[in-house]
Amino acid sequence: MQMQLLLQTIILPLLLSFAVYKTAPQKTVWLTAGLFFAWLPACLWILQLPAWPPTEAVDWLWLAGLLFVTLQLIPANIIKTPYLKAGQLGAFILVLLLISLPLLQYALSAELLAELLLVLLIASILIILPSSSPAPAFIISMNATALTVCIALSGTLLVAQLAGALAAAPGIFALAELTKRLASSRLQASALLPLALLYLLLLTIGRLYADLPTGPALLLLLAPLSLRLKNRGSIGLALLSIVTASTWLLILQG
Repeated sequence: MQMQLLLQTIILPLLLSFAVYKTAPQKTVWLTAGLFFAWLPACLWILQLPAWPPTEAVDWLWLAGLLFVTLQLIPANIIKTPYLKAGQLGAFILVLLLISLPLLQYALSAELLAELLLVLLIASILIILPSSSPAPAFIISMNATALTVCIALSGTLLVAQLAGALAAAPGIFALAELTKRLASSRLQASALLPLALLYLLLLTIGRLYADLPTGPALLLLLAPLSLRLKNRGSIGLALLSIVTASTWLLILQG
């Protein structure tokens, strides 16, 4: 059982990440697609093939990822950038509503709406602002690893596995960035936008359905904003946020 968990969550996406690193052309579109498809087989394996039509929040994730990647790959000469970004934001809103639908129907509250709007705000910043981080793969892997730990501590192994696979998908690129002291990367941060949006959806699922506490969830929500900052010091702030979130949750768990 433990070996299967390792294969699903870490080994498979890492091997696919290595394949993308070695074979994918330098063009952003190929890297964007490759990084997503490093995560997708692990997702489908973990979910034992998602239900169709989707019946639970996690069943929407692979469809959401395909939608995000498809929109990301549309050339700017076909759809102008502002319209494309509006489409990406609209797609995220749609999936966020689908994931949250059971609670919106039966447990609607001002707190729930405020939390969803905050997630939407972070997604809007990631979509609208230009990419800038010198080490985007490291940021995504670091954030998703912290999310994995926090959701596992909250007691939901399935969602934790999906987050762990998301951390491993750009893992080889993250290691390469570490060897360059987080000063440069083969990737533009825009290549990781679909994974960043999936991270936000996994965090939302963890918060809504896995009882992830408010404080750690907020820190994990703010951490990806370092993708849109140029200063390497912002990576340290993101690291501080996720370490604080994990430590806070450990204290809450006793």
